[in-house]
Amino acid sequence: MDQNKKIPIVFSLYYDIVMGGVEELHPFDSKKYGKVFGYISESLGIDEKQTFSPESATEDDLLMVHSKDYLVSLRNSENIAKIAEFEMLASIPNDILQEKLIKSVKYATGGTILGCKLALKYGWAMNLSGGYHHAKANEGGGFCFFADIPIGVFRTFEKNPDLSVLIVDLDAHQGNGYASIFKDDPRVSIFDVYNQDIYPHDEAAKRYIRFHYPVSSGIGDDEYTTLIASSIPEALKSAKPGLIIYIAGADIFEDDTLGGMCISANGIQKRDEIVFSNAVAYGIPVLMVSGGGYAKETATITGTSIVHILKNVVGSL
Repeated sequence: MDQNKKIPIVFSLYYDIVMGGVEELHPFDSKKYGKVFGYISESLGIDEKQTFSPESATEDDLLMVHSKDYLVSLRNSENIAKIAEFEMLASIPNDILQEKLIKSVKYATGGTILGCKLALKYGWAMNLSGGYHHAKANEGGGFCFFADIPIGVFRTFEKNPDLSVLIVDLDAHQGNGYASIFKDDPRVSIFDVYNQDIYPHDEAAKRYIRFHYPVSSGIGDDEYTTLIASSIPEALKSAKPGLIIYIAGADIFEDDTLGGMCISANGIQKRDEIVFSNAVAYGIPVLMVSGGGYAKETATITGTSIVHILKNVVGSL
C-alpha cells in the first residue's frame, strides 16, 4: 500500500504487558497486541508510522468515570491482583505493577479515546487493545481496570453531545461494566451476545442491555453467525447510532480456555465481516476494540480477520 497513507489503526508498544515472564502464568496472552500488529504489518506491508499512536489516559480522563478512591485503591498490589484474578501479583511491589501493568491499560484507554475520534473522521477505526468491559466506576474485575469505552464515549460527547452510540459487544462474556455506567444515559444503547453460562452473571447489569442475546455454551458457527446477521441490522435500524463501538472478543473461539463457545476461526472472521459490512452499508462510523481472547491462536485469528476487513470491507487498502 501507499507508504505515505495513514490508516486509522491505533497501536502502542506499551500495549503489551511484560513482567519478566510472570505474565506467562496467566491465561490471558498479554503480548497479543504486538503479535496482532506484527501480523497486520507483515501481511499488508505497513509500519507504525502509518498508524496512530495514542497518548496515555490522564487522571482527568479516568476521573470522567472512576472515583478518586478507586484510582487510589490501585496503589495496593493486592487490589490489582484481585482485579486481574492473578494472586501472584499481590506480592509484587506496586511501583512495578504501575509501570508494567497499569501503564499498559492507561495507554489502551487512551487508544479508545483516540479511536473514537478517528472513527468519526475516517468512518472506521481499530484500537488493537481496549474493550475492558467489566470495569465499573468504583471497581474492576475480570482483568479490567479502567472502563475505556465509557471514558472514550464521554470524551467524544464533549464535542458531540447529541451523538447516539451503540455498543456491539460480541466478546464471550457479558459486558457488565459499561452497562452499569451508562444505565441512565439514553444516548447509549447496548447490543450484547454472550455466553450466559460463564462469568460475570451480573443480573443487575442485564437490565440495561437493550438488544439482549444470551446464548449457551457450545454454540457453533451456523447458529451464531445467523443470529448476528439477523439481529445487527435490526439494532441499527432501531437505535440509529451515530457511532458503533464494537468489542471483537476472540474468546468465542472453540479452543479458548474461558469462553465456552465453539466458534471457528472462520466463524470469527464472518462475525467481524457482518458487523463492519453493516456499518458500511448504513454509513455509520465504527470503532473496533480488542476484547478478550485466551487461546494461543488468538493473535493470529484476530490479525487474519482484521486484514480481511481492511482488504475486503472498508476499502482502505
